Amino acid sequence: MNQRWIVVAAILLTALLVQIPVVLNPDLSCLLSEGEQILDGRKLGVDVFELNPPLSVYLYMPAALLARMTGIAPEIIVIILVMIEIVGALVMIDRAAAVAKLGAGERSTSTCLLAFLFAVLPCAVFGQREHIAVIALTPFVAITAIRWRGLSPGLVAILAGLSAGLAISIKPYLALVAGLPIILGVIRQRSLRPLFTPEACAAAAIVIGYGAVVVIVFPAYLFTYAPMVAATYLAMRKDLAGLLPFPIVVITASIAFLRQVAPQGLKMEGDAIPWLAAAIGGAVSFVLQGKGWTYTAYAFCMFAIAAPLLHVRTKTLPVSVKIGGFVGVVLIGLCLSLSRQEFPPLERHIQALAKHPRLLTITDHVALGHPLVRQIDGIWVGSSCVQLLTAGAMLVQNSSQPTREERAKLDSIIDFERRQLLADLRNGRPDVILVDTYLQSTVPFDWLAWANADPELQTELSRYREVEDVGRVRILVDQSGAR
Repeated sequence: MNQRWIVVAAILLTALLVQIPVVLNPDLSCLLSEGEQILDGRKLGVDVFELNPPLSVYLYMPAALLARMTGIAPEIIVIILVMIEIVGALVMIDRAAAVAKLGAGERSTSTCLLAFLFAVLPCAVFGQREHIAVIALTPFVAITAIRWRGLSPGLVAILAGLSAGLAISIKPYLALVAGLPIILGVIRQRSLRPLFTPEACAAAAIVIGYGAVVVIVFPAYLFTYAPMVAATYLAMRKDLAGLLPFPIVVITASIAFLRQVAPQGLKMEGDAIPWLAAAIGGAVSFVLQGKGWTYTAYAFCMFAIAAPLLHVRTKTLPVSVKIGGFVGVVLIGLCLSLSRQEFPPLERHIQALAKHPRLLTITDHVALGHPLVRQIDGIWVGSSCVQLLTAGAMLVQNSSQPTREERAKLDSIIDFERRQLLADLRNGRPDVILVDTYLQSTVPFDWLAWANADPELQTELSRYREVEDVGRVRILVDQSGAR
């Protein structure tokens, strides 16, 4: 027992050292900045606008608050808090396994393997909402797998249910990861009992409670902002030809490897079925989200690897199977590490114009301003991190034949983001404005002309002059503060 926790500690320490220089990605940086704005007194849905549900912002506020209290960089605190979450998830899974009287060897394997899948496999996904949610959801899947074997996980199941409820509240699509194994349990038992286990009821209670909080505390988001997100952002998705190949390959490889290491695992009674079902649920979630972004693939990748490796029953596997499994895991890890450098390095250019600048962007891509603003020790003055609703509205207008009423609704969404930008210019008084020249990183688009089409915005922007173009980015500086 001591040896496996030593291994876990070594895995987590390695991940900590690797993640410190790389964890700050655009999405994480944006949500941290929004959380800091709320700590400064701004209100979500009134002064701060985030495409994702409110919990996405509040998820990172403990890190922002602890950073202010300790002076430690918030991104480092995010890593530490995720490590604590990993340990908590592993302890829950191990306690459930102990109550179920699973063997010490099996418990050691699952603890070390899941530590690796939680801390090392995510690579560039580490610390993102999907990563945090999948860690929180895994004890629920593990307990479903224990019940699948006719064993009892004990009272820790309630805690796992609460954790799963939090995960689904963070990312509602992940309900498919938890739900598909339960649905298979209903089919297998020909009973509704799997729907009413303590962990399922606890998860449902958290999700319902969170929904009630959103209705009561964040009505502006739910009834005003969310419909605009649904009309524009959700409509921005890849076609199936661009979405299906990766999950199909990963799930097929998982099944093929499972056939080699534990053939009985593919039978309906097999121990691996809940884990495999969770992987398929994650794959469906990936397709339904439709963006194809790396972090949305983490759930099905993690469970697809866990399904066979947690259920190896043959000690003497052929060398070819071992090599194939190793190569498969490495390739999946590399895929989760892929990230495109959408924008050229801008730190030197901006720091030559202003020290600790107040920064604003006009773009539909979050990576233009984030994590740049944190890397230059600047101040983010935007009420949102991106003009993505506008991009979605224009794409819907151009790719379909909206009715006059639908077009008017889309135009009102575009005008809404223009009003946001105007308020940011007047209230934030940015020193530097970065303007993109592409729509969705593929179509040339004049975002400055889009802004100047509004007379009030044109008046505010007239205070700025363009100092240089760097790749696809136009840099504007406040003339009163220019050097």
